[in-house]
Amino acid sequence: MKKQLILFILLLFSFSVFSQEIPFAAEPDWESAADGQIATGLGLADINGDGWKDLVVSNGNDIELQRVSVYYNIGDGSFPDYPDWESADIDYHGHLAVGDIDKDGWIDVAVSVYIGHGGFLDPGKVKVYYNTGGELESFPSFESASYHTFACALGDADGDGDLDLATTGGEIYNSIYDVGRLYINRNGRFNSEADWTSSPAFGSIDVDFADVDLNGYLDLVFTSEETPDYIFLADDSGVIGTNPSWQNAETDNFNNSLDFGFLGTSGYPAVVTTGNSQLGGEGEVRMYNFASGVPTSSVADWTSEAIGYGSGILVADINLDGINDLVYSGWSLPIFIALGDEAGFELTPSYTSETSSVVEAIQMADLNRDGVSEYPFQKIFETGSNSVVYLDHQLIENILWVSINGFPVSPAFYSFVPNKNYITFKDPLMPGDVLTVLYEYSEKPEIVITNWDSQKGNYIFYNQGSTQVTAPVSMVKGIIQNIRPNPAENIILVELYAPIKEQFEVSIRDVTGKVIFTKVYRNPKLTSSSIDISSFSDGTYFLEIKTAKHADRKKFVIL
Repeated sequence: MKKQLILFILLLFSFSVFSQEIPFAAEPDWESAADGQIATGLGLADINGDGWKDLVVSNGNDIELQRVSVYYNIGDGSFPDYPDWESADIDYHGHLAVGDIDKDGWIDVAVSVYIGHGGFLDPGKVKVYYNTGGELESFPSFESASYHTFACALGDADGDGDLDLATTGGEIYNSIYDVGRLYINRNGRFNSEADWTSSPAFGSIDVDFADVDLNGYLDLVFTSEETPDYIFLADDSGVIGTNPSWQNAETDNFNNSLDFGFLGTSGYPAVVTTGNSQLGGEGEVRMYNFASGVPTSSVADWTSEAIGYGSGILVADINLDGINDLVYSGWSLPIFIALGDEAGFELTPSYTSETSSVVEAIQMADLNRDGVSEYPFQKIFETGSNSVVYLDHQLIENILWVSINGFPVSPAFYSFVPNKNYITFKDPLMPGDVLTVLYEYSEKPEIVITNWDSQKGNYIFYNQGSTQVTAPVSMVKGIIQNIRPNPAENIILVELYAPIKEQFEVSIRDVTGKVIFTKVYRNPKLTSSSIDISSFSDGTYFLEIKTAKHADRKKFVIL
């Protein structure tokens, strides 16, 4: 009976699928100042805690010693021409990763340094800029031992509820091969030497976490140049093997970037890669289908026409038809969008931008929050031990709250990487467990790209599509000061930090996400309000205050 009830709830909350044209202009809507930056890595995350996603960019590549930069979202999806924050140190920065490493509620930034100050034969490192409460520290307080690394990724490799750090290794211009590395998070910090290294050395260029074989634990995926792409699978206890479980079978392999997603109407797991023919290879985009498991090797199930110097790539549902599409580009190339189908993607992209640039990274997020919606996800686990759970949308904006078997779960017990589509848990979910997640996704995410052409800035293509969302709302801290008493019995008093100068709505949800109370307040000068909860059952609840553009949420308990 419980399964039937939960299925009914899911049907009530299932999102409607409607198709639309590709919602982007042929040219970027915003370009940062071209100030000699060799922009490479990109992260979209709320660094200063105002509820709006910022642009984090690592500069330098293998061309110049430069800084890491942050452009703060002005609060409406627009950005200043020049960065608001820059690191005090300079390096040949590769790509970066964003996430709350030390679980203090603030987003930190990990950055790969490709080469050292002495040039190509001088090894780089990986480093972390911790967030000190709304601003990144000027100098990174973590730096690894020296080695060449061009890209890094954050994910919960050991299933303990926090984010670990994976990096590429090697310098392909001089055929210097190295091992892939994994640094285990210990109370928010890393050792200077890696805790895990791959058995083979190879020329890896990109890395990411993904549960490719869907056994409930994150694996490691690498793309490489001159050497094969590899997948290192985690076993059913969550231990990632040091020998690759899969490698691509193409003999002429010069791949650059990767992404993982669920493709076609059936949602099969797949890895997509861009080829870069600067040093060899065909320079084509490839898709590897793992619907039937992970073989020891395989050739691509879909390939694009040759594009040459391929680089950034991203899986996303662009036209909102429920099938994920592909956004990709390269050096001195336009942005391409190939719509998805059951075989992979169309061969002739439906969208090609009219501007070309030396693209490095492609990311998407709803920067102006004009398409953000809340979505309640629920899943009953029937088999296995599950540390990682994929959600229903490819790009997730924010996790609002989580409960297991009706009990709220603190963020201390799970991890989430901004703009990814999965959560990992400290304690694996077992058969019979019921997981409920309330999260934000968007029907109108923007496309953001970094350019290492120093004569061009970074680009934003704003999403011009339609949406059912009427106004952007950002989750912020600082509207609700207190709910008391907590625990409560009959009445709660909601206290605000300051009077709200506009109409606002108060709602209360139970742990399943169901709204059980709502009231609109039209008096703009209230600093507190009492709510009768005598008819509510004992349990945990979430109170939310929402204005036209902001929202805040706090938990309270009824005994």
